Amino acid sequence: MADWSIWKTLEDWRNKRHELDPIFARAGVAPELESLANRLATDLRRVPPTKPLMSGDSSRDDKEMAAYYEAYFRHYDEALYKAETLVRMPWVPEAAPTGRAVLAEVERIRKEMRTHPGTHPPFEPLDQLIQQYIRLDDPDLKIPAELMSARRQMLIEIAGYPLTVQHSIKDPYDDSVPPLSSEDFCTQLHDKMQQYLEQDWLHCRVVTQWYISLALDAALARKKRDAGDDSRIRSMLKRRWPTMSVLFPEIEHIDQVWYLGLSMGAIACLLMELWLLAVPLILWLNLSLGGHRRERKEMEARRAQLASRAQSLKTVRDRFSHNQLPLERLAPMLRQLDEKGEYFDDRVFALLNLHQFAA
Repeated sequence: MADWSIWKTLEDWRNKRHELDPIFARAGVAPELESLANRLATDLRRVPPTKPLMSGDSSRDDKEMAAYYEAYFRHYDEALYKAETLVRMPWVPEAAPTGRAVLAEVERIRKEMRTHPGTHPPFEPLDQLIQQYIRLDDPDLKIPAELMSARRQMLIEIAGYPLTVQHSIKDPYDDSVPPLSSEDFCTQLHDKMQQYLEQDWLHCRVVTQWYISLALDAALARKKRDAGDDSRIRSMLKRRWPTMSVLFPEIEHIDQVWYLGLSMGAIACLLMELWLLAVPLILWLNLSLGGHRRERKEMEARRAQLASRAQSLKTVRDRFSHNQLPLERLAPMLRQLDEKGEYFDDRVFALLNLHQFAA
């Protein structure tokens, strides 16, 4: 995978999923437009139908000429229709004035051909306008090349971010992306989601699905991490036995030191026959033992709950990745699986709402 590149991967996806064509086109990448323009130029240079020979019968000749004029018009109208189709395809928005000029020129040519049947005006102005439209070199617009470069870079950095993460996960030697379960990755993902939401021209159902899949993968990784993290599970408990780790959670092994001290104090009190101190200490140690056992049971129950929700989330993720679950049905499921909003923030639901009313 040494020759892997995000741009090549994006283009491969574009060849497979044509829903990506509009965002590539807005960045000035649309080879199909150039192909259509070349076919259009060829069609405009095609030899028109041959004029029929006159028979001397005026009524018959009139019908033949009328049919000839109609065939002549249709012969070039097909090419003109391609010009209209080309302009209506997704392309750089800044080139819209040139596109309108192409449509106006097409309309003018049609009128000329209707006014003067069997002839056509020169097609060079139309061809020149189309070339300016495709090459973005209309002298009246002066579209900077840096604009297209910036959009392609955004296409790579924002739309291609989920693909970069997927590649990083598959490559064990690639550490360009933090682990999915880390807070650094969560922050990075949220930043990219926000950038994606702010760039309307990048909005595409396929890219949104990439981001949602990535959010599901990250949430699943964090749920698995949390299910094995005792300190995090303890922090989720509503009632905990009062101990030193509750007051000073940042100090490691403080409970062991605390109970060791209490045990030694109780033994010392017993040896010195200080019963008024020894009995409360022994009683507290026994109560603490019971309290910690109860806490351990609650932790295991909480761990089982997290594991169950992780399995449910994995099922949702798998169904979504196999296109068995549309974006529109995902939001209520995620809210149910993440009642406290720990794994899916507002950006995820904003992404899900992007295509809520799309046809």
